[in-house]
Order: sequence, then structure tokens, then C-alpha cells
Amino acid sequence: MKKSFYGVLAFAALIFTACGENETVVETTEEAKEEIVAETYTLNASESTLNWAGSWIGGQSDGKTHDGIVNISAGTVTKTGDDIEGSFTVDMTSIDVQDIDEASGKPKLQGHLASEDFFNVEKYSNVNVNLTQIVDGKATVVIDFLGLTMNETFPVEVNTTDNKMTLSGEFSVDFAKAELPGMQANPEKPEDGNVSTIIDFKLKAVLTK
Repeated sequence: MKKSFYGVLAFAALIFTACGENETVVETTEEAKEEIVAETYTLNASESTLNWAGSWIGGQSDGKTHDGIVNISAGTVTKTGDDIEGSFTVDMTSIDVQDIDEASGKPKLQGHLASEDFFNVEKYSNVNVNLTQIVDGKATVVIDFLGLTMNETFPVEVNTTDNKMTLSGEFSVDFAKAELPGMQANPEKPEDGNVSTIIDFKLKAVLTK
């Protein structure tokens, strides 16, 4: 009788011990789970810059360049864990030539770039850029440009400190698809060359939470 009684106690102790161990495991597992929170950053336009540089290819002016800046007027980026996506608006009416002054023809060149020969800013005042992802230091973007959709991938460095995020990088975009009149060679003098369809950019986008 005593053996049966002690056997029941031992079995009960085993069950309670097992239950206690299981509860501890579940508790630890729940505590280990970290909630992934989406963080949204908004563009600080005054601290952000988008520099551009264009060149001439062929003829006597081969290699001649002009450069300047265009404003990023708005933008947001959402970071969820390691996933980053967002959107930006580039104000094409803000195109500024910075390598020459008024005496050297700055107003004329800026007017030319804003005209239908190039970016037709009267009709297309903004360029929308959707950032779909950043993986291994490369950003994948969709650019809405002059009624066209352009898919591009370029290197970008992401730095986050406290409530601030900075996206920076240097890259080139080929606008051949847009068939801009100002980038076509003169059919009567093709040997003179033409404006390159490839434009180089240097980006610094500063955003805060």
C-alpha cells in the first residue's frame, strides 16, 4: 500500500515538474519575440541635394560638360526592419546651372533645359521617384519621367542615427528612352556630335522622424 502511495506522489511530482518546464519555455519564447515597428522618415528639403552633370559627345566639343542642381521638394521613407521603401518628388522647375554665370550664358542654357527640347518643365513640372527596395547597397527605383516609366538600380548608402536617415550615392541614368529632341544629333551635321543621353547624379537626401 505504501509503495503504491509513494508511486502516485512520484508520478504527480513528475507531471508538475514537466508542466513547469513547459511553461518556462513558452514564456521565454514569447519574451524573445520582438515586434517589428515601421518607422517613417520625412525629407528635410533644405538639407537635401541632387546634383547633375551632363556632357557633349563627338565633334569639337567632345567632353565639354555642364553641371548644376535640381531640388528634391518632398519625400518619405518607411523602414520596417531591414526593408526600406519610399517616394520622392523632384521639382524640375528648379533646374539650376552652376558651372557658368550670366555673362557666360547661364540664363540661355537654363531656358534651353526647361524647354520642350529637354525637360519640358511647363508640362512636366515634377518627376516622381518610387523607391521599392534597398538590397545589398543597391536601390531599386521606378521613375515617372515625361510620361514614361523608367526602372533603375543604383548604389546608395544608408545611414541612420537617432531620428535621422541619410541616403547618399553617385549614379548615372540613361535617358535615351525619352528621345529628347535636344539630345539628338543634327542630321545635317552628325559629325558635330550631340548632348549625351547619360546624365550623372550625386544624391544626398536627409530625412527625419
